[in-house]
Amino acid sequence: MRSSMRGTRVTRGKCEGRSSPPMRSFDVLIAPVVPLCARLLICTMGIFSAAPLAAQASQGHAFGYYSANAVPRFTDDRVKGSEGAAFTAGAAAGDESCFLAPLTGIRSPGVAVASLQVPDRARRDFQRACIAVKHNQLAKAEEHIRTALGEDPQYPAAWVMLGQVLKAQQKPDDARAACSQALKADPDYLPADLCLADLCAVEHSWEQMLRFANTAIALDSANDPDAYFYAAGAYLALHRLAEAERSALRAAEIDKAKHEPRTHFLLAQIYEIERKPDAEAAQLQEYLKSATDPQEVAMVKKYLADLAENRK
Repeated sequence: MRSSMRGTRVTRGKCEGRSSPPMRSFDVLIAPVVPLCARLLICTMGIFSAAPLAAQASQGHAFGYYSANAVPRFTDDRVKGSEGAAFTAGAAAGDESCFLAPLTGIRSPGVAVASLQVPDRARRDFQRACIAVKHNQLAKAEEHIRTALGEDPQYPAAWVMLGQVLKAQQKPDDARAACSQALKADPDYLPADLCLADLCAVEHSWEQMLRFANTAIALDSANDPDAYFYAAGAYLALHRLAEAERSALRAAEIDKAKHEPRTHFLLAQIYEIERKPDAEAAQLQEYLKSATDPQEVAMVKKYLADLAENRK
């Protein structure tokens, strides 16, 4: 099963599924049955977009409330102090503690031999990249990661982080190539599957996104909420609502620390489609428990008020 998935991962450096008719926005599929959702412009898979919530609303994007950066902006204290302290902390916490959202802190279920054999000089350059990312110095971070990879070309965490940095620099093809290299270095490196799932989500390659998410689930079905989150997003985009709900509920069940509050947005969207306003409101309330940005809180509360008014 796993080998067959690996054989269909990437075609010509792209996520598969792009030859099918493009999905302009998810509201095309469901607007006829959810007029409130359509009227408030909240029903696309923009949950994986990088645009801020307020910017999406002002620019007329079709995913007003359910958007990626509606997620509260948690303080990121992954890298602190001197470079030496960062190296020590990073070595103790694991390289994955340096990943950018949404992969921050993702761990593989086992420790790969390739990761154990990373030389100190490569790991130090990796930690320098962490510091650069912390200060939003993406070009500098890329330089340090490439130096680390020059010292150890089989460093899977460095390949994934390079993919994330390249994605942040709007270089999706290069990002995909980097995350694919992580899989070549370690075919069972779970963050690489999620890195590719994330890139496929941006491209709206839902079937391929689902393949990567399900591979990640197979690697760690008990502890990885992010894999279920991506599976739920793919199922939702494919209008497979029962499977989307099961995956999202499983993600929420595992995610005790509320690492991925967007799961509650996905569930709210599913319940909107299914015309379950009480369940939808409950999920939006769960989302608000993690929200800190005043503008985002106000927008979600406004939607809850509109939802309550519509139910009268």
